[in-house]
Amino acid sequence: MQRLMVLVALAVVAAGCSTAPILRKQTFDFKTTALFKLPCDTPEVLEAKREIPDDGLETSDNQCNSVHMLRMVDRFMSIQEADEAKGIRGDTIADVRAKGFSIFTDPQGRKRRPNTKALYGNDALAAVGMGVAPPPLQKAEEIKAYTDFMAAHYGEEYEERDIKQVVDRFCLNRRDSHELGDARTFSIVWRNGHVFKRIIKGGPINNPKQERAFLVCPGDFIIETVKGVGSRAAGSLLVLP
Repeated sequence: MQRLMVLVALAVVAAGCSTAPILRKQTFDFKTTALFKLPCDTPEVLEAKREIPDDGLETSDNQCNSVHMLRMVDRFMSIQEADEAKGIRGDTIADVRAKGFSIFTDPQGRKRRPNTKALYGNDALAAVGMGVAPPPLQKAEEIKAYTDFMAAHYGEEYEERDIKQVVDRFCLNRRDSHELGDARTFSIVWRNGHVFKRIIKGGPINNPKQERAFLVCPGDFIIETVKGVGSRAAGSLLVLP
């Protein structure tokens, strides 16, 4: 009788795994600068919530963050880049601060805002896709000219990331995963105190993935999940006289 119970339990497990996942793992990757996060009871947020259906991604920590991503993008794109041909010098650091972007949380610039970076020289240029390898320098004036050129560049990065990933823990014939959310990095570079370049890297993410697999589930865990009677009962099913 006990042998029969084990065979029936294993058959149920195999059938369940072959048609659908028994359990899924959910992970969340959330980073924010909190620059454009406003109270959730503001009229703008309430109106957006009525227009945007609930996708199950919001938590108490990020429920207002995604609503204001469009505002952050719109404000960022209003930062004026330099254009020598048109005689436009580009925004200063003070201009950018007035538009809501700062890597500091205090006016004195002593407390660094989370998920931000300060970049200098070639690192700043690389952040906007314009990194350069140093040329062969031999003369003192060449070295000074290159050093002065790099010293003229200062950059800042702001990272916003709100991603949910759902992955099948166990299956016999396939493994499904789904990455969904938004991940963007906002980069600004000043040259001689005026915005030289500003770019946004990343964007919305919707990445379903299916892999062929043959993953054997641990017996105790699966039987406990299927029968719902606790680990002790699951262990007893696997013991044969």
